[in-house]
Amino acid sequence: MRRSLILALVALLALGARADDSVDEKDVVVLTDANFESTLAAQKYALVEFYAPWCGHCKALVPEYAKAATALKEYSKDVILAKLDATEQKEVAGKHEIQGYPTLKWFVDGKVAMDYSGGRTADDIVRWIKKRTGPATVEVADAEALEKAQKENKVVVLGFFDKYDAEDKKYAAFEAAAQKTDDATFLKTTSKEVAAKLDITGDAPAFAIGRNYEDFGIEAVPGAGHKAFEDDKDLGEAIEAFLKAEKVPAFLEFSQQTSQAIFGSGIPHQVIVTAPGEEFKKGSALFKALLGAAKELKGQIIFVTAKTESDNAKPILTLSVTAKTESDNAKPIIDYFGLDKSKTEPQIVGFDSGAGKKFLLEGKATADSLTQFGKDVVAGKAKKFFKSAEVPKEPLDKGVAVIVGNTVETIVKDPTKDVLLEVYAPWCGHCKALAPTYEKLAKRFAKIDSVVIAKMDGTENEHPEVEAQGFPTLIFFPAEKDAKPIPYDGGRTLGDLTKFIKKHAKVPFELPKKKKKDAEKKDEEKKEEKKEEEEEKHEEL
Repeated sequence: MRRSLILALVALLALGARADDSVDEKDVVVLTDANFESTLAAQKYALVEFYAPWCGHCKALVPEYAKAATALKEYSKDVILAKLDATEQKEVAGKHEIQGYPTLKWFVDGKVAMDYSGGRTADDIVRWIKKRTGPATVEVADAEALEKAQKENKVVVLGFFDKYDAEDKKYAAFEAAAQKTDDATFLKTTSKEVAAKLDITGDAPAFAIGRNYEDFGIEAVPGAGHKAFEDDKDLGEAIEAFLKAEKVPAFLEFSQQTSQAIFGSGIPHQVIVTAPGEEFKKGSALFKALLGAAKELKGQIIFVTAKTESDNAKPILTLSVTAKTESDNAKPIIDYFGLDKSKTEPQIVGFDSGAGKKFLLEGKATADSLTQFGKDVVAGKAKKFFKSAEVPKEPLDKGVAVIVGNTVETIVKDPTKDVLLEVYAPWCGHCKALAPTYEKLAKRFAKIDSVVIAKMDGTENEHPEVEAQGFPTLIFFPAEKDAKPIPYDGGRTLGDLTKFIKKHAKVPFELPKKKKKDAEKKDEEKKEEKKEEEEEKHEEL
């Protein structure tokens, strides 16, 4: 899976995050090289965040981490949430081989037990820790306890049993599923009254999911008759399938808080709809269309909304923009998908997060069109959609071919051409340093029709087969149908680049031999003489 694309997308949300001085972190323990071992040795359980002050993800986590720390302080005195500035406390950071930020690790009796694997909201953190410090399931004896649990959790799974019998295979399967599931709270009851609150009307054992998301409120999804339980499969697998299909509502608004639910759902395909906030109001045509399509594609597609020009914009961690000014968070997200933020009508894209592919739906958003589009996204048949700048009027810049997203297929992947492509960023210092050499390379190959020296602005353009982990990234595309791109990791001299092209080019060529001018020869002779004189002086010293 091209996880880097997903991380890049979620990272764009974090870019808008700012340190919030109003967040009360009184219950988050501050660790240093000096107190790290003694503090953790005194605690049964500790979750430690290794962070960097400048890290956007770390800043976005601050309020959620603080909220979780307070909740867990009330839950148990044996649990603490702590943080360590890995850029300053380098001894501990080095010992634990911290490579990225934030890194969260779970400690038991002062020793590392595992890496944290849950979500990044306060609820996610609290739920994850409770499962590792207490029973995997929580008993709810009455309707009031169930209501409280639903208000405190986005997703609950309720198991209704006659009794809690560890020898009962179905009860054991339910407990096992609860133990290994981090994105839902598992509840159990023997009360028919409690079971009825989630529309369980049959005999035990029976199961239901309770959801509590904004725009939808508390929803009950009974397991009776659900296709997840139709096949004669293991109950644990059936519960997992049930949860995968039903743990999210018809659609989710894209934000830092919901990103884990979207990309951690186990469903790799998303349909993303952007429109002014008022278009998504309950009862609107778009709302009804999304409900209809979501019902048809449950378990296959996650429908995601991104509100533009919304009057009820949420600060910091939302995709909304105000009617008059553009939100810091909306801009990078809309830019990532190459959408037009000025449009008032809905824009719909599909996303295969497993393959890093984007698709575009043209036309109106109806239940039928969204359903068909979703099916085409899953099948890979939808119209491909690349973020692309406009095709330049002048195809060359100082001899280098200028590529945009929409010309990768026709120029870079031309099976008759050997193409070296530089993916750069306008602000990148290394790219600027490479530019003179790269332009000389283009000049050297100017008369070789089968070789193209090209460049593409990676901040404005994209293509599934052009993946840049940093700037500049150099990739060679051989002149061959369906040839695999070859990443370049050699030196950055004119000779290094020329040798690489000669080695991998599929079409034979002969570079024209250049005759040196007399003046150039004399300059080189003088440089050589000066070099020899300096070497002689060095030897004398």
